[in-house]
Amino acid sequence: MRALSWLWVGLPLLGAAELGGQLWASHRAPTQSEWLAVQSEVQSAKAPEAAVVIAPSWAEPLARAAWGEKLMPLRDVARPGLDGYPRALEISILGQSAPELESWPVTQEHSVGRFILRQRENPAAPRVQFDFVDAVSEADVSETDGTEDKPCPWQPRGRAKSGGLGGHPTYPAARFNCPSGEPYLVGVTVIDDQDYRARRCIHAYPTQRGPLKLRFADVPLGTELRGHAGLPWVLVRDGGGAPVRLEVFVNGKSVGTHEQRDEMGWAGFRFKTGASPGVRGNIEFRVSSDSVQNRHFCFAADLR
Repeated sequence: MRALSWLWVGLPLLGAAELGGQLWASHRAPTQSEWLAVQSEVQSAKAPEAAVVIAPSWAEPLARAAWGEKLMPLRDVARPGLDGYPRALEISILGQSAPELESWPVTQEHSVGRFILRQRENPAAPRVQFDFVDAVSEADVSETDGTEDKPCPWQPRGRAKSGGLGGHPTYPAARFNCPSGEPYLVGVTVIDDQDYRARRCIHAYPTQRGPLKLRFADVPLGTELRGHAGLPWVLVRDGGGAPVRLEVFVNGKSVGTHEQRDEMGWAGFRFKTGASPGVRGNIEFRVSSDSVQNRHFCFAADLR
C-alpha cells in the first residue's frame, strides 16, 4: 500500500517535470549546431536582393556566428534601414516576428525544426539606382576654408584604427585623408544607433576650417535622394554637442538640409532631386558644424 501511495504522488511530479522540461526547451534559444543545421535551407530560401532578418533581433549575432559573411554580410547586417530592400527572408525562433516587417506581406512560409522561414515582400519595393556608401571611393572629397578647396586624397591601403570601447568609430584602411589630419577623414565605417544596432555609413567629420565636401559626378539622379544620419550613440547619448548640418546639392543647386542633433539617434531624411527619370548629373554633400568637438558624423544615402 505504501508503494502504491508513493506511485500516486510520483506520477504527477514526473508529469510536471516533463512539462517543465518541454516548456524550457521551447523557450530557449537554438544552439549553434541547430543554427548550422538549417544553413542550407536558408541559403536555398534566400531570394536575390533579400535581407536576412532574424526575429527576435537579439538572436542575430547567434545566426551570423553560425552562417558567416556569405549569408549575412556586413552590408546587410548594418543596413541603414529595410526600406531599400525589395524583399526579406525572416528567420523566426520562439514564435517571434520582426516589428520592422509587420507591414510586409508573407508570400511563403515553412518550418524547419525550431525555425520558421518567412518570405516577405516590400509593399513599396524601391528601385535604388545609386548607393553612395558602396560608391564612396568614386567621390571627390575636399575641405574648404570658405575661399579655397583643399583636396583630401584617397588612400586605398592605409592602416585601420579602432577607438575601442567608448572611443571613436573605426577609421577604415580605405579612406580619404584630409589635410587637417585625424579625425578629419572620409570612409565607410560602422556606428551604433540609439538601440545599439550597427549602422554602416560614410564617416564624414566636419572640419574646423569650413564645410567638408563630397562630390559624386555623373550619377543617375532618380527623382529622390533618401538617407539616414547619426553619430555614435555611446559618445553622444548625453547630448550637449553642436548640431551637424548635411546639405545636399544637385547640379550645384541646394535641394535640402538635414540637421543632426545628438538626441535624434539614427534619423532619416529625404529630398526630391528635381530631376526626370533617366537623367544623370552631379550630387554634392556638404557637412558642417559650428563646433566640431566629438562630431563623428556618419551618413548613408541612395538615389531612387
